[in-house]
Amino acid sequence: MEREELKSIVENVLLAADQPINASELSKIFLDGTDKDQLQSILDELREEYNSRNLQIMEVADGYQLCTRHEYNDWIRKYLKLDRSSRLSQPSLDTLSIIAYKQPLTRQEVDDIRGVDSSGVLKTLLEKKVIGPAGRKKVPGRPIMYRTTQKFLEYFGLKDLSDLPTLEDLREEMEGEDPPLQTQIEFSNSEAASSSTSEDEPLTESGEDSADD
Repeated sequence: MEREELKSIVENVLLAADQPINASELSKIFLDGTDKDQLQSILDELREEYNSRNLQIMEVADGYQLCTRHEYNDWIRKYLKLDRSSRLSQPSLDTLSIIAYKQPLTRQEVDDIRGVDSSGVLKTLLEKKVIGPAGRKKVPGRPIMYRTTQKFLEYFGLKDLSDLPTLEDLREEMEGEDPPLQTQIEFSNSEAASSSTSEDEPLTESGEDSADD
């Protein structure tokens, strides 16, 4: 297959994909043994080309994603009728930053650090899929531990956890610019499906037990 044809295929797959995709995942759709290194080269080339276009290719969550540019967010938000409610609340941001830097943590450990009950906030973060279960701690009661997910990396535009800034910088980033609009759209849709959920609503024991071990 000619490189330009391969490049066009990769570009269209990026457009259709609903999450970041990497060279290893791309190689699975080619039956001719297309080399992963060649696909990685094409991804890097496309990313460079899109630097001068009205869209951009971001390297996030160990993959690449075709995204809108921040400067056009207001216009897209108006068209899609999105509002700021799709952003995480301050209690959610505080809890998420704690988990990001000290993971994995149990609910009680998060409560001890924050000084308040975090069950409702954890439930919200679980529903938004920015945190997930990380097994159970080997202590009496075997409480569930929580960690950040790939969606967390996507939300903050991080390639992997090694890209985490300092805790202070992360909190400033969380409170500052909007996250990628694609993530806001997903959050808005998920909130519409669970609009009755409140951060003040506690995470029940049955809710915790439903998480994977």
